[in-house]
Amino acid sequence: MTLISRRHLIIGGAGLGVAAPLLAQDLIEVLGRSTPAQELGPFYPPVRPLDQDSDLTRLAGSGGTATGDVIDIFGTVMDQDGRPIAGARLDLWQANAVGRYMHDGDQRAELPLDPHFQGSAVLTSDSEGRYRIRTIRPGVYAFGGRPRPRHIHFDITTRRARLTTQMYFPGEAENALEQIAEDSLLVARPSNPVEAGTAASAYRWDVKLPYG
Repeated sequence: MTLISRRHLIIGGAGLGVAAPLLAQDLIEVLGRSTPAQELGPFYPPVRPLDQDSDLTRLAGSGGTATGDVIDIFGTVMDQDGRPIAGARLDLWQANAVGRYMHDGDQRAELPLDPHFQGSAVLTSDSEGRYRIRTIRPGVYAFGGRPRPRHIHFDITTRRARLTTQMYFPGEAENALEQIAEDSLLVARPSNPVEAGTAASAYRWDVKLPYG
């Protein structure tokens, strides 16, 4: 597996390099709809590692790599008219590969923490509204007696809007348990690898805010 050098991370968390351009067909799909809001969830990280950059697979000072399937996620933050929003703040967090959060409230001792997994990040969209992260595929876990689909939490803030939501993965059987349709704007789309020669799977997830 080819890992991205940290010197290629954009300072300030704007992303790992540059995401693919927003294509006309992508705009057609999202115009007229906004990304739905979702609950914040019980495991928003009140305390985080100092390392909050775009590569969640490596935690500064740990000397290792997170366990799990490495994935790249990229996309564009847009307003209600499909215009990219520069400088949007994306606060994101997720469970590790076995479904446990880096949070004191997650007391499931049978699910190990990953000492090499960053667990959360704070990013800023670039001048064309784009963001990109490298992370691991989060695990499925039971909550309230029912398995939750794989997901990543996002809290996205601009000068005029704020959206708390969750991104889901396509083709997951658990999506149906929460009535997450495959064509929902909550579901990412599989994409070609964002780097030649990398083994990481890639997903595109564009976010459309109800206003900018």
